[in-house]
Amino acid sequence: MLLLLCVCLSNPAAAQRKTDTITLYNGDRVTGEIMSLLGGRLSFKTDAMGTLDVEWKEIASIESNYNYELRLDDGQRFYGSVKPGSISGTVKLKDVFGEKSFGWQEIVEIRPVEDSLVDRIDIYIAANYAFTKASGVTQTEFRADFSYEDEKTLNALTSRVTVSDTNEDSTSSSRVNLSRKAWVNRNANYRLVFGGYESNDELGLDYRLSLGAGMGRYFIESPNSELIGSMSLQGLEERGIGGDSQESIEGVLTMGYSRWRFDTPELKLKLDASVYPSVTENGRVRADTSATLRWEMIEDLFWDFSAWGSFDNSTVEVDAAGEFDWGVTTGVGWSF
Repeated sequence: MLLLLCVCLSNPAAAQRKTDTITLYNGDRVTGEIMSLLGGRLSFKTDAMGTLDVEWKEIASIESNYNYELRLDDGQRFYGSVKPGSISGTVKLKDVFGEKSFGWQEIVEIRPVEDSLVDRIDIYIAANYAFTKASGVTQTEFRADFSYEDEKTLNALTSRVTVSDTNEDSTSSSRVNLSRKAWVNRNANYRLVFGGYESNDELGLDYRLSLGAGMGRYFIESPNSELIGSMSLQGLEERGIGGDSQESIEGVLTMGYSRWRFDTPELKLKLDASVYPSVTENGRVRADTSATLRWEMIEDLFWDFSAWGSFDNSTVEVDAAGEFDWGVTTGVGWSF
């Protein structure tokens, strides 16, 4: 309902502009709308030819009166309108601080700075079905990822619900994470605030609530990959299925690697790992890992593979089934 309301209130004219211009090295000029640059390809929407994917190295110049974010290979981010540079293969960006010129090889991503709320939202949902160690019979998994990005922040909500069924029993695990990244001085560093909810029958966990903050950095930013890491502190409130509860503080060390390919078939691989050494409970360590692979079969429809694992060497519930739980699922996902 909220999404529908935002669509109704958004300005439809903003999505219809097609006054940007690209010039190729062979002299051809095309007028349309710059959608994005990522993976060495510029997505350019036209009235006559639909959406074109143009190799970045084939473009001599681009020009637009609208605002864009330019992300460089050293992690810096700039916002402003783009004009042709003084020589072919360069772009001039104009912002409130003046004009800056960048070479094609420096630019990792170009992203429109959308005016409407809806245009800044990305949504991905997936429904998977597979075998998991927790039950040995069947497992159904639902995942949803929401993100909203503006000039200074990236806000993300990720969720996963997994239900495992046997002839005798049914177990479930779920996780919801909310995070906010704020860039520091336009460079590769960012401030991080996050919170989460988790439950897991296999680990004897009724619920776990967390809230934390820290710092992170983009270590690698290239046209087809990125590597990020962060260090944080978070507070926990946990309750076991049997009713035992506790509060604690722990460190959070995370690493994430993503790689994508926009040649047919389009692929995206994402790997994440987090370690949580406890500050207040001597010897306790938790860890989470996940891997997702998305392959676009037709436009916006993906084959989705997902694997995850959770470890806790000191579960809240003494009679928990074990310290480790994992799952592997596959299915379909939709991006919009």
